[in-house]
Amino acid sequence: MLLLFRISWLRMAAAWGAFAFFMLLVAYGQAVTGTGPVLWRTVLLGPLLYGLIGTLLTPVVFVLAARFDLTAGRARWLPYLLVHAAASVALTVAYRALFMATLYLVGGSNAPVSWVTILAGFNFWIPLYWMVLFVAYALDYHDKWQRRNLDAVRLEMQLVQAQLHALKQQLNPHFLFNTLNAIATLIDDEPAAAQRMMAKLGEFLRLVLDHSDAQQVPLAQELHFVELYLDMEQVRFSDRLAVTYEVDPAALPALIPHLLLQPLVENAVRHGLSAGGTGRLHIAAERQGQQLVVQVRDSGPGPEQAGPRGVGLENTEQRLRALYDDRYALRLLPAAGQGTVVRIELPFHH
Repeated sequence: MLLLFRISWLRMAAAWGAFAFFMLLVAYGQAVTGTGPVLWRTVLLGPLLYGLIGTLLTPVVFVLAARFDLTAGRARWLPYLLVHAAASVALTVAYRALFMATLYLVGGSNAPVSWVTILAGFNFWIPLYWMVLFVAYALDYHDKWQRRNLDAVRLEMQLVQAQLHALKQQLNPHFLFNTLNAIATLIDDEPAAAQRMMAKLGEFLRLVLDHSDAQQVPLAQELHFVELYLDMEQVRFSDRLAVTYEVDPAALPALIPHLLLQPLVENAVRHGLSAGGTGRLHIAAERQGQQLVVQVRDSGPGPEQAGPRGVGLENTEQRLRALYDDRYALRLLPAAGQGTVVRIELPFHH
């Protein structure tokens, strides 16, 4: 809900100053067109007091708007509406009582303070509470709208940075040299395999560039991207890299951040091969109610118990935090037997 420190007293005073000026024009028009004597002190002081008292009572309305938030949900809407109805009556009485008492004390009115004078025009003044309440929620909505726009811009920047990082780390000259070298080796002995490898490299590059503006893609598409990358890695490492998949078909339509799995798979390949022998990589995904669970497991030496996370994991964590706030989980766990499991839990959206 709206935080009071975000609304300055100067802005509240300016808003009530505009209201006081309007009331001054109304009072002046009534004075010059009336037939009775004109109390110019009342004509001038009345609107000024309206603006001053309104400025002092506005923070009270804002506090009530935050404490009894009508936008909190249907379950609390009716009791909170009744609270605001009672508050509108109480504050209107206080507003009129302060006005009449102050006006009487400064000599702007000869009428003593009484319930008759306080309640005079009560039906006209009570909507002021609801107008201020509406302004509080309108400012809150505008504040949230601005924050959403800033978050969207931040996510867009993080996506671009992640894409540039992926291109720099995965498609750098060293990576391309190794891939093209593997293709050149296959041309003489296995020309058909070399052609397939070249096609996968082209598709890999096209897939990265075609979705450069997408923030989220279906899991099926992200897995296809990963498969292309791993196909090329398997050509590089021949029979030293074994990859298996365990994907629930119900999870395939789920939207996930584009390039989310790339750094995780890269780390898994490197760690899996570091233990010697055949590096084993297992990718699993399933839907659990309203959650998407994705796991990447390698057969390496296991997670490090101390030290900071690597750049890939840290970037992944930051993207997930920006996109899902606290509605995600990223865990680094030891695999059964040997290796590391990276487990990601996301809200299921499609």
